Amino acid sequence: MASALLWLALATARALDSASPAAVPAHAITEIALERNCFGCPNGSLLVLQRNGTATSTVIGSARLGTVNRVSTGRVRREDFDALAQLLVSRGFFALEDEYADPRLRDGEWTSIRAVRDGREKKVFDRAHAGPARLQAIEAAIDAVKAGLGLTPSSVP
Repeated sequence: MASALLWLALATARALDSASPAAVPAHAITEIALERNCFGCPNGSLLVLQRNGTATSTVIGSARLGTVNRVSTGRVRREDFDALAQLLVSRGFFALEDEYADPRLRDGEWTSIRAVRDGREKKVFDRAHAGPARLQAIEAAIDAVKAGLGLTPSSVP
């Protein structure tokens, strides 16, 4: 099911624009992460996917609100990681701005997508979905992979 969702997200992303792939190959990407949070939320979330198959999902607590981190682990299929990596390359993720936000907004929901390529980190911050459609397509594809991970809660955060 998750693979079907991922392939649907990839097809949608390709239809949105035809950005040419970057010079660096997708297999140079070793880690992809998606973080979400907002001011005043009791919890945020962080999903980290690694090329070696490791998947870690953390529900981020808020000391101010009395919530704690909860960590779950799983395995990401190589095919799914490769498809995400290829999507990042084909959608020009590494050429995106570092931040998309309305300067009048300081609160509200935000996402951050991070990728490690050839040992270098690229992070794109997006407040209130101010980023381009291709960034939203990447986020949706990561969510599709997460849906199929079969995460298991860890006993220790």
